[in-house]
Amino acid sequence: MIPSHPEKNPTVVIAHRVGGEHLERSFLDLIPWFENVVVVGPEHPQIAQAVKHHGGSWIDSDSPHVAKLWEEGMRSRDSDWYLLIQSTQYLSTVLKETITETIRSNQDAPKFYTFARLNFFLKQRLKYNLEWTHELPSGLLFSSTRLNSLDEFIHSAKSESISGELVHFGERTLNEATRNSLHRADRLSDQLFKKSPNLNKRMLVSRALRNFFRNFFSTWLVRRGIREGYEGLVFCFLDSLVILLAYLGYYEKYVRSGKQIESQRSSINKILVIKVRGLGDAVLATPVLQNLKTLMPNTSISILTFNFCKPLFENNPNVKEIYGLSEKPEASELKTLANSLSANDFDLIINLHARNLSTKLAKNIKARWRIGRSYFLREKFSDVLIGSDHEPDKSSIERDLDCIRAIGLDPVEKQPELFVTDEESKWANEYLAEQNLDRSKKLIMIHPAVTQYYRHWGLEKFTQLSRNLIDEGHQVMGIFSPMEQSIADSLIEKVKDIYVYVGPLRPSMALIQQADLMIDNDSGPAHVSQALKVPTMVLVGPDYKNTYRDKQIYDKESYVFYQDIPCRDLFFSRCLPPEPCQELKCMDHAVAEVFAKAQELLGSK
Repeated sequence: MIPSHPEKNPTVVIAHRVGGEHLERSFLDLIPWFENVVVVGPEHPQIAQAVKHHGGSWIDSDSPHVAKLWEEGMRSRDSDWYLLIQSTQYLSTVLKETITETIRSNQDAPKFYTFARLNFFLKQRLKYNLEWTHELPSGLLFSSTRLNSLDEFIHSAKSESISGELVHFGERTLNEATRNSLHRADRLSDQLFKKSPNLNKRMLVSRALRNFFRNFFSTWLVRRGIREGYEGLVFCFLDSLVILLAYLGYYEKYVRSGKQIESQRSSINKILVIKVRGLGDAVLATPVLQNLKTLMPNTSISILTFNFCKPLFENNPNVKEIYGLSEKPEASELKTLANSLSANDFDLIINLHARNLSTKLAKNIKARWRIGRSYFLREKFSDVLIGSDHEPDKSSIERDLDCIRAIGLDPVEKQPELFVTDEESKWANEYLAEQNLDRSKKLIMIHPAVTQYYRHWGLEKFTQLSRNLIDEGHQVMGIFSPMEQSIADSLIEKVKDIYVYVGPLRPSMALIQQADLMIDNDSGPAHVSQALKVPTMVLVGPDYKNTYRDKQIYDKESYVFYQDIPCRDLFFSRCLPPEPCQELKCMDHAVAEVFAKAQELLGSK
């Protein structure tokens, strides 16, 4: 039975997945004929002990794929001949003798020998040879060289059937058959991507439907599944369902996950980043720009933002072009902008914080791929799904960086950054000198203004805080945009010896950079100061403290005042009813506490 020449002995690899009712009997049935038997499957101490007792080997593996189990077993033994079977299969004596004769013959080319099968499915013997289309068949293979891929070898090598029969006890229940079909679909999706990595949604749908019906009718009619009754119908349906699930798996595993873009990342030349939000949100987008340029240095990066945010990106070495949009654009402006941007032939659009306006824009701008990052909303018109199933308080910076993680980039920096020129810094110093500021004293910038009242600590509190700081020997300057002129005037009336600047964004940035401390509501200037590495104190209102203030960035010279109150909604996006809120408990930060923390931060400089 066992060939007398060791080099003529095949390595038998038994792929075992679940259950053990056939495994030991199948193994013992092979031992008198073949001496090198390897079982590969999930841990099963009792049967593994019996296998080893009879001279076999056991390799623990949790893979649900028969081909993967066979490959693991083959890698564990050097052999020219491999007999590959499953733990629910038995070889007839005629087949064993034929295998023994075959391996004694002289071979000069790789070859795969197939076996005739007698199949049982759902506890019934099938009259016709129904085999799973997307599962490799058992067989005997000859190859004098190490195999890279079992799939490729079996599909490319010359095949031949030999005498004898293999009895295959297939899935016993519908649940088991469905589970194995899911595993086959998972493996097929990997094979489809390897063969065709550029399939889009339209191509996936058309191929899935076409191949599903083709496979079903081929199995149902040509392979005579129709003659097998209930078992034949179940078999044909599940065998074809594998195709649909595989294409769905392709879309989920490679398109929505970003792996399709990752596999072709070297072909990306132009990227458009969209951030149409407020000043603070625009500042928080800068780590994405920095990481893209660091990790993809040959890529041209453009930014689309609101016109009032454009100054934030000026002089940014990571940005080639800056495009602006009105805060409340007309349909004609959107159309013109989309047409203009489409002419750039962007390879990738990354829409940070996707909402209706930016989502429609991203859809209408010509590009190969689109990534949209929403905040607990559906992500529409996006090729890659970032998702909203993360922790509710995940910082905005981290959510933005998830967009580039999805295409295989590992961020190296998440500190926001802005760039003030030497000329702007020179102007700021000259301006402060003109205002007769004493540069030997500490300079504190404050911004007692905000667009939403429920984020406002209160002008009276800022007034009292300013007086305390000035009485302590510090200098305080209010920084305002032209639209906040009335608040600046009111502050001058209320606080003696305070300094005020009202002007455009770029000069304001240059002045903030000269400060020793910035104190602000939860608004844009606080993000600006932090990006310029100025110690910053933020008086947070209804938002969670880490949503827009990453705790890793605010862990040293900066501080976030935050009240843990019960009236925030689950996603920290708005106040709970009744609205409008009159109590503003979330802004109840005592002036004395804020003053004490300011003194602490100033003392550490």
